[in-house]
Amino acid sequence: MKIMAQMAMVMNLDKCIGCHTCSVTCKQAWTNRAGTEYVWFNNVETRPGQGYPRTYEDQERWRGGWIRDKRGRLRLRDGGRLSKLLRIFSNPKLPSINDYYEPWTYDYENLTNAPLGEHMPTAPPRSLISGKPMKVEWSANWDDDLGGSPEIVPGDPILKKVSEEVRLELEETFMFYLP
Repeated sequence: MKIMAQMAMVMNLDKCIGCHTCSVTCKQAWTNRAGTEYVWFNNVETRPGQGYPRTYEDQERWRGGWIRDKRGRLRLRDGGRLSKLLRIFSNPKLPSINDYYEPWTYDYENLTNAPLGEHMPTAPPRSLISGKPMKVEWSANWDDDLGGSPEIVPGDPILKKVSEEVRLELEETFMFYLP
């Protein structure tokens, strides 16, 4: 494949305050069609954390990155051209919907059609896949601003490889955003 054009964007990380203005604007402009509900071309994440899709940096699980062959040359961990060709239409190493999240919307009709009453009407979440009511349990940026918390750190594939002493020191020193 010959690359004909490339596009890049530079962000000053010193000025990122984690407001998600860039993420939401990009999401509304580029992924507002059916089938792109869970796609985020620009996403702000808090590190340390699991990331989005969940544990996407786990090179062993997703077979990403490079390894050295017997001759010491670099090659793709996931194989060469032939293995890619054999899996072009069915790749078993892709994240599932649970690693992204089940896309949802809200039942806005319930807000506009609710009868007058003592309590405010609500707009419960509904699955965009099945259309049924659902409980929202995870999404992109779900663990934002929890960087280093005891619930999040065990799921971070990068921190799993770091010693406990370094991990504790790391958690006490910073929390930053990565757009």
